Amino acid sequence: MIVIKNELWKCDTGWLFGYTEDRDLIRKIKRYKKDWKITADYFRNGRLIGVQFKIPIEQRRSAERMFGVTENKEKQAI
Repeated sequence: MIVIKNELWKCDTGWLFGYTEDRDLIRKIKRYKKDWKITADYFRNGRLIGVQFKIPIEQRRSAERMFGVTENKEKQAI
C-alpha cells in the first residue's frame, strides 16, 4: 500500500508551509500556483520523493483543499 503524505503548517507571520509527496499534486501546483515558492526538494537515491512549498496565508483555504488536509497547529516545522 502506498501512502501519500500531505501536510500544512504555519510558518512566519503571513506564511504557511506545505509538503507533499504526491507527484500529480506537485505538477498541479507548479502549473496553477505560480506564487507558491518551492523552498525544498527531497530526494532519496537520486529520485524526487517530496516538495515543500511556501504559501501566502491568504491562500490557506485553497491550500487546504489542494492538499486535502487542514493546517497542523501543533507542528511548527518538519
